[in-house]
Amino acid sequence: MSFNAWLIEKFFSRKDRSRKDFGYLEAWVSIIGNILLFLFKFFFGLALNSIALIAEGFHSLSDVLTSIVVLFGFKLGSKPADEKHPFGHGRIEHIATLLIAFMLLLVAYEFGKTSIGRIISSPKVEFSAIVMVFMFLSALIKEWMARFSIFLGKKINSSTLIADAWHHRSDAIASLLVGIGFIFVRFKLFYVDGILGLIVAIFIGLTGVDLIKSSVDFLLGRAPDKDFLDRVRDITLSVPGVLDLHDILVHDYQSNKAISLHIEVEDDLSAKDAHRIALEVQDRLKKRLKESNISVHIDPKGDRED
Repeated sequence: MSFNAWLIEKFFSRKDRSRKDFGYLEAWVSIIGNILLFLFKFFFGLALNSIALIAEGFHSLSDVLTSIVVLFGFKLGSKPADEKHPFGHGRIEHIATLLIAFMLLLVAYEFGKTSIGRIISSPKVEFSAIVMVFMFLSALIKEWMARFSIFLGKKINSSTLIADAWHHRSDAIASLLVGIGFIFVRFKLFYVDGILGLIVAIFIGLTGVDLIKSSVDFLLGRAPDKDFLDRVRDITLSVPGVLDLHDILVHDYQSNKAISLHIEVEDDLSAKDAHRIALEVQDRLKKRLKESNISVHIDPKGDRED
């Protein structure tokens, strides 16, 4: 058993793990880990007068904010459907993520401006071998967080968790750069601290832009990926009596998907037999995709409208 799988077993006390449970696990692991990293980077950054290290600390803190959004997104998104929201509240997660993305852009701007000033003035930065080693260790920790988020994201098909993984990965790269920066400090090349601080600011900004693009893309109604459509096709064609299918529509509400499709059947079937095939397709899709909002339309062979 891998460490990631072992951690899941230890975290959950029951077998019926919900989508929300996986989101909570990813969020809490990220929150606790990033708070500890932020505190270390921030206070050592102040002690050593390193803007790159301080910027990197706030990059870790931005990951905490994003993870809080993930936490509340899964909490609010798991609310059941109601009269005004017949498909649930799953898209709340992406609306909140947009707010955090704009905050990241503001943080990137402020640190970018400060870093440029450091490049121009080149103030002295204290060298610390311990901090340098810790930054390399921090990069490894953040890369593990990224892989853990991807591992969970793939289990529940969550683009949000995978997006959060790339947030962790950008922090891992930034930590690596700051660690390299301390090597230059050892040789009195203090302006490099400002350059690396600027690079970290750019990483924060790019993360914010990526989150905006991803969230807006989702809210506008992003088309399902090919793998998902292939699964729908394979499951549908496995039902005896289905000749072909077309017009697959998928409306993603994060916590659930509304899926509709047309199946082709023999034109000499009775309405009762055609309906039975449609119900079998619907039942198989619900069971294997774990989605409840599925509509199957029947088209007799040769009546398909192109």
